[in-house]
Amino acid sequence: MSKFKTSLLTLVSAMAVFGASSASAASYEIWNGSAWVNSGTSHFTGPTTAVYSGIQAPCNADFTVVLSGGAASVTAASFSGSSTCAGITASNLPWPLSAPSAYSGPNPVFSGSPTLTPALWSVTISGVRINIPAPLNANCPSASGSGSVPGVLDANSYFVFKATLGPCSVQTRTNQAPNALVASPAVRVVP
Repeated sequence: MSKFKTSLLTLVSAMAVFGASSASAASYEIWNGSAWVNSGTSHFTGPTTAVYSGIQAPCNADFTVVLSGGAASVTAASFSGSSTCAGITASNLPWPLSAPSAYSGPNPVFSGSPTLTPALWSVTISGVRINIPAPLNANCPSASGSGSVPGVLDANSYFVFKATLGPCSVQTRTNQAPNALVASPAVRVVP
């Protein structure tokens, strides 16, 4: 009976620790004009580029990010700056954003990205699929698959990313300020 009690106590302790860490997971908040709240809509806008077979498509992106109860997802993505950019279509939406985790890598995150303002958070957008029209004619990562785009969000609502989606590479552009997507209204992480 003693072994049973010890095993049960160990199991209950492990569940308590797991439950505590789950309850304390970081989440997102949005500024509604007078307070930080855990539900609302923001637009992350800024310069991006996609590359396929050495051909670049520099664009301006607008990601509509919806927060619901502290969770976030991209519900729409549009691009402008050229006819190629305007023809890019985003599919497989919504694209969920991972629960943020503390980022401890280099800052700037990659060559040409801005120096971000701490605290820094690793964020991954999953389920991403885009089609880029001529002259690239590319499905990224494929016509029916999806991929993930890891990035970093800072205290000023700047988001930078650099990723490979199948035959394509996508990133926040490094030669046009602010070299990041910027949220409006502001979005922050609550640890």
